[in-house]
Amino acid sequence: MSKTTLTFYSGLRTIGGTIISLEYGNSRVLFDFGFVYSPASNIFDGQVQQRPSAFIRDYLKLGMLHKIDGIYHKEALLHEPSLLSAQEDQRETAVLISHLHLDHMGAMGAIDASIPVYMTSDSLRLYGALETVGEGVSSSRSYQSCEYNQAFFVGDIKITPLIVDHDVLGACAYHLETPDGAIVYTGDLRMHGAHPDRIESFIKSAKAKGFDAVIMEGTTLSGDEEPTSEELMASPLLPSDLVTEKMIPIKMGEILKDTKGIGIFNIYHRNMDRIQGIIEAARISNRKVVLEISTAEITSKLLAQVDFFIYESEDLRQAKANNSLPEWQVKLLDTLPTVSYKDINEHPNEFFVQNSYQHSLELFDLHVKDGIYLHSNGVPLGSFDPAFENLEKILQNIGLERMEIGTGGHAIPQHLKYIVDELDPAILIPLHSFHPERLKSKHGIQLLPSYGVTYILTGGKMTEEVK
Repeated sequence: MSKTTLTFYSGLRTIGGTIISLEYGNSRVLFDFGFVYSPASNIFDGQVQQRPSAFIRDYLKLGMLHKIDGIYHKEALLHEPSLLSAQEDQRETAVLISHLHLDHMGAMGAIDASIPVYMTSDSLRLYGALETVGEGVSSSRSYQSCEYNQAFFVGDIKITPLIVDHDVLGACAYHLETPDGAIVYTGDLRMHGAHPDRIESFIKSAKAKGFDAVIMEGTTLSGDEEPTSEELMASPLLPSDLVTEKMIPIKMGEILKDTKGIGIFNIYHRNMDRIQGIIEAARISNRKVVLEISTAEITSKLLAQVDFFIYESEDLRQAKANNSLPEWQVKLLDTLPTVSYKDINEHPNEFFVQNSYQHSLELFDLHVKDGIYLHSNGVPLGSFDPAFENLEKILQNIGLERMEIGTGGHAIPQHLKYIVDELDPAILIPLHSFHPERLKSKHGIQLLPSYGVTYILTGGKMTEEVK
């Protein structure tokens, strides 16, 4: 007799790396498939060279990929004889990606090409642009798109993507239904983004569909200073000291108007709302936006606005002169204007220039006297990342003041509690947090799962499988 089971492989008490399997009969879906976010412990420190031809074997050995039957190609399992390959596993399997942050999708390139990997059509458009600029995952496989509120099936499992707001284009939650019941997986979400209405829509849609359990992220319940479960109070309101995505362009614009020199910004260019905000901040302060060429390509593909310049670095100028540019850069440079550091240095106070961490040394060419560096959720994110100290050294070297002006992609604690209370699940499974136990359901039970345990969903309850 078929039964519905849940297995948790990763992401229970970490930030990201969530991998969960839902199975019914011969049907199975896994959601998501990324890496745990921990820059301080990443073995690939820039000195250890990766082996593209053996990356699945290497990542399995390092524990960065999880030993899950029926996911990887048989040729990648030479050193894992006990693991079933995708070719040997008879189950109908698919992988669902909730959004395109590396901690949710970074490992999807390791999945065998015979297994469909779904993401929303907005995510797939973003992924196409990321692949073009060299930010795709290690793989030559293809990916499948799905649409918000349009159900599809993987065997006997019915899946409906539900739109949420997160700081990346295309984010969704998933409603998953088997003959035994239904669960909701929230992915990552927030209420202080550019689209708070999407969270209310998500709650309404999820409740209309019904569910037995909710698997909920709890990223912001990770610090010792955050409230305990007893202290945590639900509220949909925005605290007065909370910077929202909508406030950022106004705040940046005001800072830039008061700045006598150049404006520099560092963002994560998968956040299209932030790029729109940058363009708006430049309009408010009467400055010209200058984007690095990769961000310019993504922006040109995904936003209607093209009122920006491309930064012509010396490397870009020389590649152009040598006819060694990739085709996408040739096409982009044919359609959008460029500015060099020499152009900018004539009137630095007229520009708002992107500078991501990997291109930090470009700052040495710019006149930054009386300028400002707006760190806006670009990497390195903070002092927990060893690279942050290097960024500080570079900025101190040129005497450029750094100012933090950004906002997170995750719901603040009182919003997490509000969403949970509105959903009011009979079973709440919090994860994606250092302290998931702080998030509790209003009337239902809290389940803190363990690795290596299979949970059975039946009759609105979830019990451990007895082996």
